[in-house]
Amino acid sequence: MNLAASILGQTAVTKLQETARSAVLEIGSDKITRKQLAGVECFNFHAARMLTHIMRELKVPNLRHVYDQIPPSALALPGIGVVSLAVLGAAFEAKGIGGETPLEAYVSKHARANGAGKTVTFDTLKDREAKERRKETRERKRRKRQRRDEAHGKRVERFLDNQQG
Repeated sequence: MNLAASILGQTAVTKLQETARSAVLEIGSDKITRKQLAGVECFNFHAARMLTHIMRELKVPNLRHVYDQIPPSALALPGIGVVSLAVLGAAFEAKGIGGETPLEAYVSKHARANGAGKTVTFDTLKDREAKERRKETRERKRRKRQRRDEAHGKRVERFLDNQQG
């Protein structure tokens, strides 16, 4: 890209050049630049940044650890969607992890390890996780209501006992 400093200003040109050279996807010690992702025809840089933030929260040491140890179901988190998963597959491809079809190999590897026979889409995984979270929330609220009602009943009994005696 021809960046004309006389038109854009040297500060803007420097900033654009730094952005082009900097890592857009960081997974632990592995840093992947825009150029490396573009080399495998991946241009979803926003999804790469979202993936970087999630991997930082998970404290993942490197991309190989993700491939070997973290199943796709563990990545069914808010902020991670199918595009982020595609970026992860592109990162595997850019780093030479997983062979010809790294994303498929990653998913099937963990499906076999978990004893799952049928491969499902990432959207299905996310939907299952969301249903489980909703079910858990409903159950927690039910238990809270039950404890509150029991406590209220005991307070009423104590009040009535105090009124009578």
